[in-house]
Amino acid sequence: MRVTFLLAVLFTVCHAINAQNDHWVIAGEVRDPRHAPLPSASVRLVIKGTGTLTNQSGQFLLKGNAASLHDTLEISYLGFSTQRLAVAGLAAQKATVIQLKPLPAALQEVVVKPLHPLELLENARKRIPDNYFTNPHVTRGFYRIDTKKGAAHIMLSEAVFDIYNFGYTASKTSQFQLQKMRSVQDEKASHGIDLGLKPKNLYEFDQVKEIASSELLSKEGIKKHQFTMRGVINYHGREVYKILFDQKEGIKESLFKGQLLLDAESFAFVSIQMERSPRGMAWCKYGDAGTRALLKILGMNIDIRKEAWDITYRPYGGKWILSSVKNDNILNFKSKRGFYDFPADIRVDYIITEIDTLPGNAFVSKEALGNNKFIELQQADNNAEFWKDYNILLADYNSEAIAREIEARNSAFSLKEKMESKLRKIRGEVTTRIDSICSYYHNMGAFNGSALIQYKGKIILVKGYGMADKEKAATAADTTQYRIGSLSKSFTAQLVLQLVRENKLRLQDSIGRFFPSHVHGAVTIEQLLTHTSGIPSYTKNDDYTAKLMSQPYELPEMVTAFCSDQPEFTAGTRFSYTNSGYLLLAAIIEKVTGQSYGQVLQERIFKPLGMDHSGFGLPVLNSTGYWMGQKEPAYPIKNMAGAGGIASTVQDLLKWDEAMYKGTVLPDSLLAASFTPRADYTDWDAGYGYGWMIDKKMFRKSQQHTIIYHPGTDFGYYSMFVRQPDDQILIILLSNAGDFPRFDMTDLILKELE
Repeated sequence: MRVTFLLAVLFTVCHAINAQNDHWVIAGEVRDPRHAPLPSASVRLVIKGTGTLTNQSGQFLLKGNAASLHDTLEISYLGFSTQRLAVAGLAAQKATVIQLKPLPAALQEVVVKPLHPLELLENARKRIPDNYFTNPHVTRGFYRIDTKKGAAHIMLSEAVFDIYNFGYTASKTSQFQLQKMRSVQDEKASHGIDLGLKPKNLYEFDQVKEIASSELLSKEGIKKHQFTMRGVINYHGREVYKILFDQKEGIKESLFKGQLLLDAESFAFVSIQMERSPRGMAWCKYGDAGTRALLKILGMNIDIRKEAWDITYRPYGGKWILSSVKNDNILNFKSKRGFYDFPADIRVDYIITEIDTLPGNAFVSKEALGNNKFIELQQADNNAEFWKDYNILLADYNSEAIAREIEARNSAFSLKEKMESKLRKIRGEVTTRIDSICSYYHNMGAFNGSALIQYKGKIILVKGYGMADKEKAATAADTTQYRIGSLSKSFTAQLVLQLVRENKLRLQDSIGRFFPSHVHGAVTIEQLLTHTSGIPSYTKNDDYTAKLMSQPYELPEMVTAFCSDQPEFTAGTRFSYTNSGYLLLAAIIEKVTGQSYGQVLQERIFKPLGMDHSGFGLPVLNSTGYWMGQKEPAYPIKNMAGAGGIASTVQDLLKWDEAMYKGTVLPDSLLAASFTPRADYTDWDAGYGYGWMIDKKMFRKSQQHTIIYHPGTDFGYYSMFVRQPDDQILIILLSNAGDFPRFDMTDLILKELE
């Protein structure tokens, strides 16, 4: 493929030289003429070696001092000629647009005379003393670790550090000196497992330095892999040999597949992209034998589901040196003793920001961190000006907001531990103890709303905690109305099943039956009910959200405009929670009944059950929602039809629960069907039925009892509705002041009802 357009690089200079601290900062974006961001573009100073990469949005931030004001900024991107600019000129301008000219044959593979890849690799190994620094040198690095459990971030770690490398041919182990770091980890979601890096992990990323022990590039490693020459390509303005590799057939080990790039002139390793080969995944094991033995003693198992590396080297001072590493891992943590089983998606971004080829003595022992010590267990600081003195890789997401969210979850987890300690000292009936739980969370500023608890079919607690409306000085009560967010999906599912019972539709009917021209016409109603449709959630699209917040839409219009994006996966093959699926169900309900979604709810559920304080899209409630300490923003609530938008009270929801026991809403057979897990909702450790979640691990009582529930979120309004049918337990927690520790409170209440 020949690239025929020019690269536009837009630099916005934040501020020029500061007379007091003699530092400059250049912030910019690297984009193509079509305004698409160009990630991982290299932005570096030629002489000093200071540099960074652009993030996924094409953004970068580079800092320097007066000594480097006369240096040259080098910007390079695959397929384009490298551009060099004077730092002083950039610092003196407010904005500069640079165009990089495309290389004559960018990205095009060239057929060359036959070369044996093993000969090239042997040359590359022999030339390491010529190509890499053999004298001691220090590299300053930065890494960020982002660990996710499903869609939730459960750990974020960032560190700036120095590595003293005794030389690429030296046998001495490198030294690590931490400059600054911060780390926050969700203690509950991670089950106390330490997630992070040790200095030795960072050393191992440098495959050239650690070539003697490399499972790929050592002499033994090369023997176990099949290498294939693919020719010469142009890579960042250099001709490089492209070599593909995979582990050989029949080898009962977990090895690698991927590609190597070798500089055609010097035979230096330029890029190593590798991942665990499918041929050897059956033999893939975590850690060494000693680690696995210890895990066994602890009753814990860790399985590797994915490991991938993208390692790059770059020229500096006539030599080559490590430039950046991207490492993606999926590890599954399992423990019967700890009652957890979850995959963690761990992404590491590591860049070298500075190089010192004339360092002083090696680090003294008190300055260096032991090679097997967790970096994350060292100093930590989360102030807003944390990185003001350092060059880093900008995050692709709001890392500050994520850190605050994790800290808030940890605070809630701490509240639970303190409450459990208090409960051991509280004497009295179960009602008193449960009231103590709700009161404690309210007094700690963690819960504001109404609660209703039922046991063996009898109400044992119904009470309001705090204010329903601060301005009107109205206190929360059992008649206070709250929007229940996604708990509305359970109502939508029951309407669908009512229509199934009446033979007005079938679970295997497709969207196309009701909307013949819809792009997802083959998706079935059952797939919509169970979030296995693959249709992206319209509320995850920022452009859609902005429109939906500003004006009301009719359901048929929303079906076309907001529920027609490309599928995330083939319908029926995976689970992905999506509001679009339930909006489509609401639209189908309207098609079948000839009535609005709100009218159908009123006639089929609210009115027959006497839920007189409930409704869909109610313009006025007897409460006010507060979001982030302020009144929540107003928006057209009916735009959430099917997926949200219902308002109710604890007393009305009690009537709904009672109707489910009596078979008033649905016969027992269809209710049982809706409570049957049909897909795994791993984010919440639950199964998903028809509009209901069936708990696996969030609540301790789920080990002996079936816990059916659904939470709800709607700006300032949050809800929790939990049923334990065998003891006719009902827990309803409704809040009008934002999120609250609903899972922790529910778990404590269920424990009290034991």
